[in-house]
Amino acid sequence: MPADALVAEPAGASALRTARPMSRPTRSEHEQHDLTRQARRTELPFMIFCRLLGLVLCGNAMIVYLASHSIPVAGVATLACSLLLQVVYFGSVLFLTWRSSCACRAGERAEHSVGQGSWIAANRSS
Repeated sequence: MPADALVAEPAGASALRTARPMSRPTRSEHEQHDLTRQARRTELPFMIFCRLLGLVLCGNAMIVYLASHSIPVAGVATLACSLLLQVVYFGSVLFLTWRSSCACRAGERAEHSVGQGSWIAANRSS
């Protein structure tokens, strides 16, 4: 390493590097970072959703028509595909709601067991 590189480094930089270990940030550091960062948009815009849905249904209709050479069969299959998509969407919403409620109940159980543990410890000492 050339001697110029050592001189160009600020005086406190090496102390900061050695004082802070190379580890994952704690949860509080993540939370502080999230508060300062702008919120990201993660949802799918409605127009893009409509375009994707139309693309899937038109693709389904075209494939069924090419396979059967019948417009009525392609129409019925496309309606069945749209119904299937709605059922899957509804099921996924129910699943996410159920999973969220299970996580909430697990958190309540953990808090309850911690409370019981402290009660047992307090009664043992007396």
